[in-house]
Amino acid sequence: MADAITELPPVAKSFHTFCKKCDVDRYHKVLAHKTATSAKVECEVCHSKSTFTLPKAKKATTARTPRSPSANQRKSNHQSEYQELLSSLSSMEEKPYSLKAKFEIANKINHPKFGVGVVRSVQPDKIEVVFSDEVKLLIHNRP
Repeated sequence: MADAITELPPVAKSFHTFCKKCDVDRYHKVLAHKTATSAKVECEVCHSKSTFTLPKAKKATTARTPRSPSANQRKSNHQSEYQELLSSLSSMEEKPYSLKAKFEIANKINHPKFGVGVVRSVQPDKIEVVFSDEVKLLIHNRP
C-alpha cells in the first residue's frame, strides 16, 4: 500500500489518489489550493473535479482501552454460568414455560424451543432466562 500524503502537492502537479467517479485510484492534477489542508483536483482520466483533503493524523494514545472478551471467551463464560446454575438447582423440578405462568428467580424452566433454562432475573412481566446457548428475555405472568 502506498504511503499516505502528509502535505498537499504543489499546484499543477499530479498525484495518485482515489477517484469517486471512476471508483478506482487514479492520477489527479492539483488545480488550486483551497486551504492549508485541501485542494481542488481533477482526475486525469474522467476529468471530474473534486476536493482533496489531507487525511487527519491519528492521535497518539497513551492509555490502552481494555479489550472486550472474544466470542469464544463469552461463550465459555456463558457455558460455565449455565452449568453452575444447573448444578446448584439439580434437585429442583423443571416447570414448563407458559406466558401465563409466574416464575421466580432460580426457577428451572423447560421451554419448548430453547430447552432447559434457569431464571436469572424477574420483572413484573418479563424474565431473563439462562439457556445452554444464550440468555433470553421471555414474557411471563400474563392473564
